[in-house]
Amino acid sequence: MYHSVGGGFYDDISPDRFRRQLEQLTRKYAVVDLPDVTAETDETRVALTFDDGTVDFYENVVPILREYDVPATVFVITDSIGDGTFRQNELFDYEYMTENQLVELADDELVTIGNHSKSHRKLDAVPDDELAEEIAGSKDELEELLGIDVTRFCYPEGEYSQTAVDLVRDTHRFAVAGLNEIRVGSESDPYLLARINGAGEPKQLRWEFTDLGAFLAKTAFRYQNGYP
Repeated sequence: MYHSVGGGFYDDISPDRFRRQLEQLTRKYAVVDLPDVTAETDETRVALTFDDGTVDFYENVVPILREYDVPATVFVITDSIGDGTFRQNELFDYEYMTENQLVELADDELVTIGNHSKSHRKLDAVPDDELAEEIAGSKDELEELLGIDVTRFCYPEGEYSQTAVDLVRDTHRFAVAGLNEIRVGSESDPYLLARINGAGEPKQLRWEFTDLGAFLAKTAFRYQNGYP
């Protein structure tokens, strides 16, 4: 999971740091499209996802993806498109991709555009009668604007209710959630795929990619959530 690469926004990392990460990832693992991380396989697969749809994805990330010929999914907030006054929070004055940039990326074979809701509200706090507009309404807007099928969803700030998950399950094929640092696979719920923060400290990232790190994270998660 990434947010900003050279844009100066939330969890920002430099393009050089992102390039070094891709160098390491492509050397050690298979960097694949998001749905492929749930397939039965003996190889370790990694998928790249970017939240919010800020302009640095277009300017900085896409050229590096092309250098390494790896795919990525970028999740877009529909209210940000064409509205220079849109603010998803008060911490950063984000600059988002324009409609023309998104139209261009919709034809890029390495980029898949996903849905990050209409307004980036935390879905566990959105009234049930407003969830359809936040989830299905934004999907419809993206599909009409870009002429593509939008099948992937990202819960804003990783928060959701059961009603939100059920609606995402009815309208999309895959969805990414919070930062559980648990490896995903064929047994994972495709509508609650956990992620690792690519902006984390390098030592922490290396640990989370080890077999022992993944095992301990999974054990801790199951214990904290009451699983046997």
